[in-house]
Amino acid sequence: MMELVQKYLDGGLDRPGFDLDFGRYLDKHYAKMERESGELADCFLFYLSEEGVGQTDGMPDGDHKKLVRRQFDEFKEALSSDIL
Repeated sequence: MMELVQKYLDGGLDRPGFDLDFGRYLDKHYAKMERESGELADCFLFYLSEEGVGQTDGMPDGDHKKLVRRQFDEFKEALSSDIL
């Protein structure tokens, strides 16, 4: 999941592809993520889905990428801290 987000942020995936793949990947891989680390899965869901991609309807592409980048940075900061 994190590789997909990074690929989009690095320019290796366009917005329509990212939006479609993000939802599909989340549906497919969230349960496994949750089994491996419930806190990590919940953190990813909050930062990237609820506060990120879920807030981007009607947003211009540049703003979409900025929000996803900001939320991904917040998620990585949470990982590097002792929150999880």
